[in-house]
Amino acid sequence: MKTNYRSLTLGAGLSLAAGLAHAGGPALSGIVAEADTAESVFAAPAAMSRLEGNHTTVQGMYVSSFGDFEVDEDKTTIDGGNPEHGDDPIIIPALYHVRQLNDRWHVGASLSVPTGFGSDFGPTWSGRYTTVDYSLVYVSLAPAVSYRFNDKLSFGASLGINYTQSVSEVKIRQPLAERDGKIDSDLDGVGVSGTISMFYEFTEQTRGGISWTSDSEADLEGTIKLRNLGPVMEEIADRKGLKNIDAEITNTLPQRVLAGVYHEFDSGKYVTFDALWMKFSDFTVDNIELNDEEVNITAPEIYDDFWALTAGIGIPVNERLTYKFGAMYMSQPVDDEDRTLAMRLDSMWAVGAGISYKLEQGRGLDVNATLLNTGESPVDSDGDIGRIVGETDDPYALLVEMTYHF
Repeated sequence: MKTNYRSLTLGAGLSLAAGLAHAGGPALSGIVAEADTAESVFAAPAAMSRLEGNHTTVQGMYVSSFGDFEVDEDKTTIDGGNPEHGDDPIIIPALYHVRQLNDRWHVGASLSVPTGFGSDFGPTWSGRYTTVDYSLVYVSLAPAVSYRFNDKLSFGASLGINYTQSVSEVKIRQPLAERDGKIDSDLDGVGVSGTISMFYEFTEQTRGGISWTSDSEADLEGTIKLRNLGPVMEEIADRKGLKNIDAEITNTLPQRVLAGVYHEFDSGKYVTFDALWMKFSDFTVDNIELNDEEVNITAPEIYDDFWALTAGIGIPVNERLTYKFGAMYMSQPVDDEDRTLAMRLDSMWAVGAGISYKLEQGRGLDVNATLLNTGESPVDSDGDIGRIVGETDDPYALLVEMTYHF
């Protein structure tokens, strides 16, 4: 069961690393303080106080990865070579709504998939005993409220109801059989997190905000199935009741802090700066139960707290059209010497460009394109099943975001 646990860890870790996905500008910029659309309800609920009337935003982001994991066959001791497939393209949707109740109170809600990841590496590659394929979908419904204390200061809060589904497959060796067996898992659960935020408008041209989001613990429940077993393993699994295992795992998504500022110059150009800090060292999978029996597995303490910085600039062309540019850098969540196939996270950077176009009757359209470098993520994993060495070739991904405001 240890291999399946590591595969689940990968999906959750990637989910955290992509927590900036629903930013307002290219290269994941303009997260907190741009605050001129309904997207504010997601990152900084207090910023809803800037909006007059009712606002709705529909968003879709297309993500396609160009990277392939390349196995160093001179150092790897498990046969199979490179994966047959890489990361499949995904589409990440989101919906935001803000409603003004009066001069002081706003309410809103967001329904988003902060990330969705899936990979199909094939059943014969060298890392098949760690992962063959997996998918993780994380859906968050977050009702929110904000209160304008005075002309400058606002407070806000939201409650995140977070649904997670993890599906994975790994191979298992069968010494007395000609083929590998496999372990399939399908787990899901719901966790809850809370966000509190503050927003301050220094002048009509300068504003800033900060948000803190708590940990979210979800008890993922489902079934782990052993399949394609040889005669000996089949008999052992039947005798011990291991072919279909009821599983429960507690997954903790760590707390984070977001902060940002916005400044508009007299020319109409503006800049944004945002920062994210996540206590990723608290990421863990524990309280593992298989068939109602607790399994004593200690999660490895290999994860580091990480931070990210983004910067953006907007250049108005006329009253309707604005060009946008952005850049982002995220620190390394896992040290090189601790990285495994199941947690191939590295430092990341991104650059992007986009346009914002104002339509009639308060409607608007944003289109952003971002090139994301996810890092080569070198791995040298030497375990009981053998040694696997490799890194990601062409570690880039393209993010194309289209957003409609009305």
